[in-house]
Amino acid sequence: MKQTVYRGVEYEEALRVVKAQRYERAERRQFTNGASAKAVFGAGVYLVSNPLVAAQYAICHAETIGDKAAVLKQQLALPGLFCLDERYGENELRNEALQHRHGAEELERRAAGLSYEEWLEWTGDEVRAYVLACGYRGIRYRISPELTYYVCYEPDSQIEDITLLSVLEV
Repeated sequence: MKQTVYRGVEYEEALRVVKAQRYERAERRQFTNGASAKAVFGAGVYLVSNPLVAAQYAICHAETIGDKAAVLKQQLALPGLFCLDERYGENELRNEALQHRHGAEELERRAAGLSYEEWLEWTGDEVRAYVLACGYRGIRYRISPELTYYVCYEPDSQIEDITLLSVLEV
């Protein structure tokens, strides 16, 4: 089973991705406008179900290097995704992953020694390791009926038919 999903990137990257039919980088990134793409589920390719949300990400990416923005459309293989929703979401998964891999004292010690950004990065890596150890290939996170996030930990085998949907002037 496959799902049509979207990702926003800068235009020059979009051209390279479409030509290669694979993504160059994972999500974690700082933008020049002060925003950042936080990889709260660890390194992977982050996609969304809504092209308008993808366009917002594209604009942030494009502003980083002064390029046009692009929305890419692709097909995502859905089997093997850990499913989250409004009842069991990001916080519950993070807590489960951390408790499975670490004791309370160790978590307290780590939390005290890391900045907020470092904590997010470390816990994202822990979530990724936990999800993979449980036999999943990524995450499907239904935020609302209008928006679902997808995280691909094996993007080369999960994503196909990448096409350019739209180009936006920034």
